Amino acid sequence: MLRTSLRKYSSRSDFSEYIIAFVVIAVAAAICFPFRHALGTSSVGLILLMVVALMALVLGRWPLLFAAILNVMVWDYFFQEPLFTIAVYNLEDLFANIADLLVAIVFVILITRVRKSQTILRNSQEKLTILYNFLESMNEAKSISDVVRISESGLKQYFGQEVVIYLKDKDSRRLSEFPYGNRSLHNPAGFTKAGDLFFEASTGNPGDINVCAEGITFYPLRDPRETIGIIGIVLSDDMTSDDDKIVLFKSFITIIASTLVREITIEKDIEKELLEHSEKLFRAVLNSVSHELRTPIAIIAAAVDNLKHTRTSSEILKRDQICAELDSASNRLNNLVENILDMSRIESGMLQLNLQVCDIADLVGSVVLDLKAELNHHRLNICIPENLSLILADISLLRQVLVNLLRNAIMYTPAGTAIEIIAGNDSADTVSVTIKDNGPGVPECNLEHLFEKFYRVPGSKSGGTGLGLAIVRAFVEAHGGIIRAANDPQGGLKITMKFKSGI
Repeated sequence: MLRTSLRKYSSRSDFSEYIIAFVVIAVAAAICFPFRHALGTSSVGLILLMVVALMALVLGRWPLLFAAILNVMVWDYFFQEPLFTIAVYNLEDLFANIADLLVAIVFVILITRVRKSQTILRNSQEKLTILYNFLESMNEAKSISDVVRISESGLKQYFGQEVVIYLKDKDSRRLSEFPYGNRSLHNPAGFTKAGDLFFEASTGNPGDINVCAEGITFYPLRDPRETIGIIGIVLSDDMTSDDDKIVLFKSFITIIASTLVREITIEKDIEKELLEHSEKLFRAVLNSVSHELRTPIAIIAAAVDNLKHTRTSSEILKRDQICAELDSASNRLNNLVENILDMSRIESGMLQLNLQVCDIADLVGSVVLDLKAELNHHRLNICIPENLSLILADISLLRQVLVNLLRNAIMYTPAGTAIEIIAGNDSADTVSVTIKDNGPGVPECNLEHLFEKFYRVPGSKSGGTGLGLAIVRAFVEAHGGIIRAANDPQGGLKITMKFKSGI
């Protein structure tokens, strides 16, 4: 953890280092003493000075200074004439002793500076590593909750402390009362202090500000543009007395604030995009429904006006024609309302299946009979084998699927051309139903969007709400089936559904 990995440089040394300095100087002097005449006084002084220089690699400042002073005293006492006295009787020995002491002191100062620089560099590298790892973790965050979770984990890992975070309320300039992080740190008194600090930081106080309440120290979370929240942490005594840890902690706060700003901005962009998409869909639905309603309403209004005419009541053919128009318009309105209601059931999650044994051939026959008037201008080719497997289905929903698909085919297939309904056993447990038209088909790039709500193929024939195929897909998938659209090589669009067979 950070508390054990980052240490300030200290010049304090253990008493054992003084003993080591004393023993090493004593041993070096003892070795040199028998050879003092052969080596000479100056050579012995240099040897002892080299010993001090070597000890500078391992000893602290004050033990090293002790060794330097001891080195001069031993050299003077045991090797300079007269022996066994610290008195100096000639100027040359005096200058030699002073020079030896000064060189040793310079060693001490230089080694101390080097060690201090090494300590600072090592701590800086450790801090950079910690910040880099924390920043890498933050880059993996995909939401505000992820940022808070990673922040809490990082602060606990490196500082051993729990945190609580308050963010700015989305709909006002106040601090939200919802706490992130360790909720046990949330209390009314602390939140009041956090709110006051947020207000002070938001009103332009650029200084390094914080407040304490209930043992929690609060800091503002801000970027250059605004204050986005407050972070609270329980600072331990060793943290408050260590400037390096406080600086590192504030670097963590800066990273947390920047990451939160990033995620808040992303969420705002997503919300804006969703709002724009919702408004676009609303306009599309409004325009589509308005268009779809206008036509049958106009037909009904005109038909009612004609029925009021005295000539109409006496002309049976004309009256039958008007009644047929009324029936067609009412069916169109009924279909529109059914589609809207079906989609609302799907989106509300209230869609429930009433599963029954279903014969596809019987269901197709019933749907074709109901749409007989709409199919008058098209040839209908039905290919269903007698041994087609039965399926479990909600007959009313599956009927609506076939109705929507056939009406879609009628809309885009030219009069006089064929619409095909083909069913078959794809395998022992799969039944497929395909409806193929002879229309213009759909561009390949638009096929994947064909079953989306309110989607209309660019340049396609006007009419419809864009809900029919979306409802079809939802109903088919509710049965555990799959549906696919593809362009037929011979022309037209074919839509294939596959269901599990068996009862």
